[in-house]
Amino acid sequence: MAKTSSILGIHARNRLFLSLNKKSGRRIADSKLLTKKVLGKYGLPTPKLYAVFTNPGEVFDFPWETLPDNFVLKPSSGFGGEGIVIVKKKAKWAGEWYLMDGSIINIGELRLRSLDILAGQYSLHNLPDKAFIEERIKIAKIFRKYAFQGTPDVRVIVFNKVPVMAMLRLPTASSAGKANLHQGAIGAGIDLATGITTYGVVNGQWIKYIPGTKIKVNGLKLPFWDNILTLAITTQEVIPKLGYLGVDVVI
Repeated sequence: MAKTSSILGIHARNRLFLSLNKKSGRRIADSKLLTKKVLGKYGLPTPKLYAVFTNPGEVFDFPWETLPDNFVLKPSSGFGGEGIVIVKKKAKWAGEWYLMDGSIINIGELRLRSLDILAGQYSLHNLPDKAFIEERIKIAKIFRKYAFQGTPDVRVIVFNKVPVMAMLRLPTASSAGKANLHQGAIGAGIDLATGITTYGVVNGQWIKYIPGTKIKVNGLKLPFWDNILTLAITTQEVIPKLGYLGVDVVI
């Protein structure tokens, strides 16, 4: 385990590395919709886009009943997983869906969340934002016993076209099924050479087991590991103004 003195703190990271990112690159990274557009231009995979809302009129005019069984509502410039609504499946009545925790959300509530997003309630800089609805990527079989309800992802940190570190983000009950560390998801380190998980952290605490289970965090070999690293590098190549970035990949 690393000594405290050998860990790169967030302020040192910002000063030494984030300062290398150009304004035009940060503008892309700060917008999920712009990121999707750029990646799509170069043929890189992103979840299917169902709708984009830029004003309240579009929210009220949208035919919500035509949405598929499952989807995700997001703020374009959100951060920390705030404002995201993950819909699992349709409920009994038209215009209602089940969320990942089994509760029900209806069209009125989805409209209200969309309006909150447009008003900038969840945006990175507290400015008016765009809301969008995209495909929900279902959990891969290999992760079912490790993750609570939601879909895990792999975050690869790339610096000057070199992957320098990576982690598997696992949703938990406390993160409400979201793979976001700020909300209580598990961050499991990944050995870059092998694609096998090592130590785990949740809410700032080291863990050896998935909370509430006897399942070890370490020792999970991720499938398609070489493809994941290649995809992360290619992502930086198509956004060259970002010399340091995190690429999130869902299997």
